[in-house]
Amino acid sequence: MKNLRALVVLDERWNSALTDLGFKVALSLSRECNVSIAAIRDFPAWRRAKKEGIPLLEIADPRKGLSLKPFLTFKRSLEKFKPNLVVTIRGDEMLFGALLKKSFGYRLFRIHGNARGVRNSLLNRFIHRKFVDGVIVSTKKFINSVISSVPKLTIHGIVDTNMFSFSESGKRAFRKRLKVGERKLIGVVGRLDPVKGHRLLLRAISKLRRDDFVLAVVGEEKNTKLSELKELSKKLNISDRVIFIGNRIERISDFMSACDLAVVPSVGSEVVVRAPLEFMACKTAVVSTNVGALPEVIRPPFGVAVEPDEKKLSSAINRFLDVDLEKLGELAREVAVEKYSFSSLSPVINSFILDRV
Repeated sequence: MKNLRALVVLDERWNSALTDLGFKVALSLSRECNVSIAAIRDFPAWRRAKKEGIPLLEIADPRKGLSLKPFLTFKRSLEKFKPNLVVTIRGDEMLFGALLKKSFGYRLFRIHGNARGVRNSLLNRFIHRKFVDGVIVSTKKFINSVISSVPKLTIHGIVDTNMFSFSESGKRAFRKRLKVGERKLIGVVGRLDPVKGHRLLLRAISKLRRDDFVLAVVGEEKNTKLSELKELSKKLNISDRVIFIGNRIERISDFMSACDLAVVPSVGSEVVVRAPLEFMACKTAVVSTNVGALPEVIRPPFGVAVEPDEKKLSSAINRFLDVDLEKLGELAREVAVEKYSFSSLSPVINSFILDRV
């Protein structure tokens, strides 16, 4: 199908899990057709596509200034690339795609992975009913009357199981670096933001009546300052059991391999699953909260999703520290490969989209 042309519009300003999902859909489609990515110049999606060698088309930021310029740059991208299908990840470009669909004759698809869900408005219902040929949703919670009659595919997240895989040497090196010794290493990866639940996790950790573990927190400051979390750990008398790594880790898979247990303590969002799948691919069991799509992915025996409550989270962590985490890690890797890997999901994605073109 190399004569088919797919335009994937990635117009978010940050390297979100939704952008990552959209990018992997683009990579999947590139196996069977010509793909170009439309993105905002010099933002994460633009830089990533440039690094991967995927052809780029520049669009204006639809959330900056008047909507005419973004619409015209989107239209110019269509005129230049002449796609057979268009995939969008946000409402602005989906609206533009709907307005121009008849003129250019392409099929229109939408990836829904925004924390706000699928907005149930008159305009959104009209666009989906009249113009959208299929939707990919990151959680079944998004399925409502707006998209109930639209062909749909649920993709919670996609992990590259070649990039994220267990490394024995990486494990040894990181555990030596962190001076873990024989203690269990609990890891959490995510930007320092209130929605990621770091404060909840620290309070949960403070309730553990044991000293055979170390918690390592990896994440860059966003809306929470590292100093605030360090101060909280001191107040909770757990600063001797918590390590904060504020700088970006070049090989994050080595850190994930070093962890005996991963925790995802988010109190909101998580509608596209990314970090938990990466931990699983590195043979690490996962304890998470039950927000967003997490309970649809994190399941026994390799993991558990509990309410975002410090006592319940503490209890779940405590239980997992007493089981065979190496065995559960093996099971987590198997699930990641079989259900969430790029190689397993790419044929499903391509069939869903390309069969409708």
